[in-house]
This record gives sequence, C-alpha cells and structure tokens, in this order.
Amino acid sequence: MLIGLAVPVLMLGQAESISARNILKQSTADQIAFLETAVDLGFPEDRADQITMLVINRSEIALPILTRRVEDALISQTAPARVVYMAVEMIAYAGDEEAIRAVAQLMSADERRFGPYVGRILDNASNWRNPFSLVYRVLDRSDSRVAGLAMKWVEARLDSTNMQRKWAEAMLDNYGKAPGASDWARDPIATRLNAGRSYSLRDQILSAASDVQRDRQRQ
Repeated sequence: MLIGLAVPVLMLGQAESISARNILKQSTADQIAFLETAVDLGFPEDRADQITMLVINRSEIALPILTRRVEDALISQTAPARVVYMAVEMIAYAGDEEAIRAVAQLMSADERRFGPYVGRILDNASNWRNPFSLVYRVLDRSDSRVAGLAMKWVEARLDSTNMQRKWAEAMLDNYGKAPGASDWARDPIATRLNAGRSYSLRDQILSAASDVQRDRQRQ
C-alpha cells in the first residue's frame, strides 16, 4: 500500500507532494543512489519530499542505508551532528518494524542516546498503522531492551480510551477472534503489565475487542 505524506519530519521543498511519488517509480539502484547522495548533501530541503516518501514506503531500502550512515558517523565522528540527528529522526518516522530493527541496532552502540526512539517509532506508527500491532511484533523479538521500552510506551498510554481501543483492535487481529480470559492470561502485553493494572484493564479491553468484532461484522 502506498502511503503519502502526512506530517513530515523534514521541512518540505517547493515541489508538490504528489511529485515526490516519482521517486517510488525509480529502480531500487536509483533510489539507493538518491538517498546516499541526499545524506552526503546533509538532507537538503529540496529533497525532503522524496526522502520522506522513501522512508515511509520503502523502509526496507531506506532504513538500512540511514542506519549504516549513522553508524559510520559515530565511528568517524566527522559527520555534522545535524546529519546524524536527521537520519535517526527519519528512521523513527517510518514507524514500522524496520525502524525498530534499525534503532535496536543503534542501541548496541549507544542505548541511552537511541533507546528513546523506540517510543518515537511507536508514536509515529499511529500515522500509518495500529501501534499496538507493532508492539506485539516487538515483544516477539528476543531483545529485552527494546521490549522494555515498548512496554514503557504502552503503560504511559493506556489511560487513553482511544489507545485502549487500539489495543483491543490489535488483540482481535492477533487472535483472530474476540479474546477471552484465557487469551488475556497469556497475552504478551497484558502479562507484562503489573498485576493490578492488568486486572483493572482486562474487562475494558476484552469488551472493547468484542465491540470491534461486532462493528467489523456489520460492515
């Protein structure tokens, strides 16, 4: 699915955002060359539209390049700080599993610096997908550092009715049916909450999942 521009991290250039889609018609080799040159030039504003389109629609191509360039900059310590900052911001903007992998890789170099981007990724995921679906995939990974940061993000947002519904939708997708008490007892998110919080949310989330299922069945 093609995703258009929404809330870009970079200041956009003069071109209409529809024209930025042309970069997606280029060959993979041309896309890579474009992004490598854009980083070399320090993320110029007149390429911001195209960079953003690649990040959100071709993250499997764009994010490994950005990650490598950040790692190279950390080793050489010669790249301008803005280049590193913009590269990591663009990684987080993708808001997908590729972004999680990239930040996990950067955390191996500097967990304190790059760890907070896990939460940024999940915030940005809301632009394109259900962030709780991404949390489930994060928890499937063996990286306890990233899982802990993802759960910190979850716990900070569960007072929101909207976020509770998002979790209910993700649970419904995860189990393929309206989850029950037995599903809750083994759910990767629910079991990582403290016992009191898990108990207080159980009925609300399970009820919301049933509501979502009914709404979908009516469509």
